[in-house]
Amino acid sequence: MLGSLLVGFLAVVFQQALGVYLPRHFAVSLAVGLAVAATFWVLGLMKHPPMFLKDVHPLAAGLCAGLGVHIARFWLR
Repeated sequence: MLGSLLVGFLAVVFQQALGVYLPRHFAVSLAVGLAVAATFWVLGLMKHPPMFLKDVHPLAAGLCAGLGVHIARFWLR
């Protein structure tokens, strides 16, 4: 549960920081990807990775999450 809160918090913080330099559409996708990657990295350091995703590299998880958000935002326009 704390991992979900961390992802949400980091996504908002990263989006605000990236929103200054990038268009909102790309800033949101990149922020979610970075937040997921950072959360997976922290959970891996704590030796508590998500059960079904314990063998997934944090950057791969972040890339998939960011790409998923990008596709969803594109289709939901």
